[in-house]
Amino acid sequence: MTARPLKHAQRPKQRQRRGERDTRGEILDASLRLFSEHGFARTTIRAIALDVGITNAAIYYHFASKQELLEALLEEAGLVPDLRELQRASTELPPRVGLLATARYAMSVMESNREFLRLVLMEALGGETTALAAHRKAMELWENGVSRFLKVYMQRGQLRQVDIEVTARQIVTMVVMAFLGDLVDRFGPHQGKGGKLNPALDSYLAAALDNILCGILASPASTSPGD
Repeated sequence: MTARPLKHAQRPKQRQRRGERDTRGEILDASLRLFSEHGFARTTIRAIALDVGITNAAIYYHFASKQELLEALLEEAGLVPDLRELQRASTELPPRVGLLATARYAMSVMESNREFLRLVLMEALGGETTALAAHRKAMELWENGVSRFLKVYMQRGQLRQVDIEVTARQIVTMVVMAFLGDLVDRFGPHQGKGGKLNPALDSYLAAALDNILCGILASPASTSPGD
């Protein structure tokens, strides 16, 4: 699985004639930049239209509202399509290797869309309803993908029986918190280009996942009474 940054080539669009302007793509690019720079609430349709060099009506021809613009960015920025890849990823790897691969993959997706995700997270924390809905959708897709891995491994007897939903959410939350830490240079200066992970961040993901898989309590044989 390889994460993909936002690119024109990934957007589903109607076939264009040679020399024809890709107005929809330009609107999405301008929206992504202006949302990231000024925030969703403070960016107006008029500002986007001026940036692209078109009228407000031309934007409404492609998108019914600013909320629909944000939804389109989520669907086409690589986040939703890439997270859906977890539904098809191979479960033939051993549990630790497979789950670590999904964690690295999801982190790579986020790093590839770093500024856009910063926007979505900040707007969601501020209570913006469209951003909240977008965040929930992404998290649900991700948790469903991890749950699929856990269910298969449990059915094979490779993992003990645990609450799949809680465990999937625990793994996803760990990765999201690591991403938030990386946003504020918790793992050193950001070095990721095109989804490449900082070595310190990558090491943290592996160690944190091991803590989830193995737990931190000593085995009963190694504990003394009253511990």
